[in-house]
Amino acid sequence: MSASSLRPSYLAHVARLQEGYERVLASHRLDAIVLGSGAAAARSPFDDQYWPLLPTPAFAHWVPLAEPDAFLVIRAGQRPRLLRTRVDDFWEAAPRAEDDHFWDAFELLEELPGHLERHLPTRNAVTIRRDAPLDGDPRRAQLLEDLDALRTRKSEYEVACLRRATERAAAGHLRAAELFAAGDPSELSLHLAYLEASAQDDSATPYKNIVALGAHAAVLHYVSYEARAPGRADQSLLVDAGAKVLGYGSDITRTHARGQGPAARRFAELIAAMDRLQRTICAEISIGLEYEALHDRSHQLLAELLLAVGLCRGSADELVARGVTRRFYPHGLGHSLGITVHDVGMRPRAPRPDNAFLRTTTTIEPDQVFTIEPGLYFIPQLLERARAESAELIDWAAVDELRPFGGIRIEDNLAIGAGGAAIRNLTRETLAAATR
Repeated sequence: MSASSLRPSYLAHVARLQEGYERVLASHRLDAIVLGSGAAAARSPFDDQYWPLLPTPAFAHWVPLAEPDAFLVIRAGQRPRLLRTRVDDFWEAAPRAEDDHFWDAFELLEELPGHLERHLPTRNAVTIRRDAPLDGDPRRAQLLEDLDALRTRKSEYEVACLRRATERAAAGHLRAAELFAAGDPSELSLHLAYLEASAQDDSATPYKNIVALGAHAAVLHYVSYEARAPGRADQSLLVDAGAKVLGYGSDITRTHARGQGPAARRFAELIAAMDRLQRTICAEISIGLEYEALHDRSHQLLAELLLAVGLCRGSADELVARGVTRRFYPHGLGHSLGITVHDVGMRPRAPRPDNAFLRTTTTIEPDQVFTIEPGLYFIPQLLERARAESAELIDWAAVDELRPFGGIRIEDNLAIGAGGAAIRNLTRETLAAATR
């Protein structure tokens, strides 16, 4: 992805943002909005080490530059002005921009530390930065909500960045799957192999990789990697890991099984069944459909699967109505994707109480990008609740046989094409291309 290929779509992206910000400026009667990248945060008050900067998302939406103490000034009818702090420091090296396609979209000004403030508007202007949040003022809260709404529909440039981030993550997933199939790696070695294959440092990933062997996959956000190989021939692996490109992060999950024992073969069949379920949900996406309805549909399909594989008994409707599916699948179907992994603007209302963890409640519209990630887990705490609530509907011998394998999650990144003309599964198309 070269600068020359990105530049036209990036300039169109900036023009679209300028138009959107001008509407917000007018509605809030402001002369300027200032977006700060943020300041470097100390790792500890006891030394002089700093965390890598996570830029303010609104700043990153405009500028793919992860450097501290930079500002973007947006005014109506004027070219955006990018202010950078020029640092001459032999202790640290400033992070390099990933690409150079964006510089000439802005009026550029550089100053020494402590001198930028005189170039920032102070009258009838609002400054937004991660390390100085706007809170306590309802008008400013509404301003943030209006700016967040501009991130719900992705531009051609943003989809290109997300596609490239998916490619980078896919390389890591394929490498981890290869190592797992070939031997008995530890979680730590799989994590490090993923980083190497996806050409990332740990601090550069969009979120901390989830790399879980066996029962650890029942911890939904498991990141406490074991350094020792577990020494089990029959084993499962869940990898939930992404990658960043120009500030945009992908989010992919795959689950694998290894071994010839009856439980391992049964778990492998369960993974295949969950993969078919996930594909079915993706195929049913359509413009105008409520995302929460799609989430509800995933529970109905899971209930049918639980009956088909012999984990539960009764009827699908009963398993859903009595909350059994939620004991095996407690999280939401997916979330918006973009500058942040759980991107903003696509939860316009709270979900129903029984869908408490659902992050997306929007109507599906063109230019949205979101994940689809149903799961099936053997989580001890939730199984105990199920035993108390609906024990007669569950085959506990089957559950105990599969419990050591932890659980399954299959996650893809989907982009709804402009005008709804095409729905692209960025993950599946990337993995297919990588394995040809």
